[in-house]
Amino acid sequence: MSRRIPLWLTLVPLIAALAIYFWLWSGWARAFKAVLTHWLPGTEIAVTGFPYRLESNPVAPRISLGETVKITITAAQARINRGPWRPELTVIGAETPSLSVIVSPLLSASITGKSVQTSVHIQDARLTRLSSVITGAVARLGLTAAPITADTLELHLRERTPGPKAVTGPTETPRGQLVITGKALRLGAGDPLSLAADITVTGAARLLGYDAWATTGTLELDSLKLSDPTGEIASAKATITPIGRTGIRFAGTIDTVCPATIAAALQAQPALTEKRLRAPLRLTFEGTPASLRITGLPADLATRATRNQLPPCPKARGTGAKP
Repeated sequence: MSRRIPLWLTLVPLIAALAIYFWLWSGWARAFKAVLTHWLPGTEIAVTGFPYRLESNPVAPRISLGETVKITITAAQARINRGPWRPELTVIGAETPSLSVIVSPLLSASITGKSVQTSVHIQDARLTRLSSVITGAVARLGLTAAPITADTLELHLRERTPGPKAVTGPTETPRGQLVITGKALRLGAGDPLSLAADITVTGAARLLGYDAWATTGTLELDSLKLSDPTGEIASAKATITPIGRTGIRFAGTIDTVCPATIAAALQAQPALTEKRLRAPLRLTFEGTPASLRITGLPADLATRATRNQLPPCPKARGTGAKP
């Protein structure tokens, strides 16, 4: 007759395994807390989430970085998550987030929102991918006094691994990429539009300092498309060159069925009433934000064939300012 093993004895291996796992998880939690304490000095950090995740919910977190490029990130509250086995990936959610990046009064940007979801993937000390989805976004640029609002704004940023430089290429090696999409995006009190943009950052070396990058680096606007519910309004390509710490210079082209509307928006002029053309025109623009020269508007624009079955061109830029 076989002896029966007591129930408590069968639980010993399970209890031992849980104890070992809790010991391991506690070590991961301490390491995670050390990382957060480094990035959020002065903020109370507590790590929870056992057994499946590492989670912290700091109140009023604030990050301040940089000297030449001053970066400030704040929120009312954040939720920071990381898998115990994936220290390279961090997922962050925040309420009423705020981000500001300042090089100079002209070279500055700020974004606020109702909420944000962000994932940060870092592999081998390189930014593999940073993705943010901001709801109720309000962006302000030093380039324009008009605020930019969007129901949803998505930003996807990644560092690019250096490749062979093109022998005949006019720019430096690609070092980074920024992809932007916006829904119900408005410039000032303009009509809501959809935005899709793809930007390549070029430079002679890895993007570790602004001054070194600004010497020879550029922002290559590979694609920018604006559309409304009836279809595409404009598409653009351009090269954006920094002028030290004080400004930037644009040079590019725009294909658009609303040329007068787009030209007025670029030059901060009052919105026009314009019918969409049957065939897009190409505009060329060059200069600085304060002095932008646009060519390609034909003298006979008023007599060109238009699409009367479609509504007039949307207001690309309103004269008022939405909050």
